[in-house]
Amino acid sequence: MNDAPRATQTLRLSTQRLADLEPWAVDGTGRSVLARVRDGADRLALIRNEWSDGWFLPGGGVEPGETLREAAAREISEETGLAAEIRAPLVVLDQRYCDERGEEWFTSDCVVFDARADGEIAAPETLGVHDDEIRDARWFDSLPAAFHERELLAPYLTDG
Repeated sequence: MNDAPRATQTLRLSTQRLADLEPWAVDGTGRSVLARVRDGADRLALIRNEWSDGWFLPGGGVEPGETLREAAAREISEETGLAAEIRAPLVVLDQRYCDERGEEWFTSDCVVFDARADGEIAAPETLGVHDDEIRDARWFDSLPAAFHERELLAPYLTDG
């Protein structure tokens, strides 16, 4: 990951959400992954989850004993139903998890990988690790207006 550029991301969450994530950050791996998944037509696979209206890259937390690439492949499969080839990291996000007042609770890092997959994205009701986790998942020809963290991530998602 040393060759990948780094960027800073501040995540402002409710104290309840931060309390839910704190064991992962403090006692767990404290690492997460995202993936820019493209197909042969250069479309981008995005998901919409239960806690936001925006579109996101597939991804999530790294589990104990799991490599970053294994976590990316697992998350892509869980959130889209696609079997992806995980390629090089595009960027590493130095994440600050803060409450609504801006007080930092903990930090983490998130590796955004390039990935390749072809095929149909599964129906949303079959995706995720619990019911209704993924509200929608689909291929896009370009980043939608409601893409989460557009300003931060777009420069890493649109290059070849």
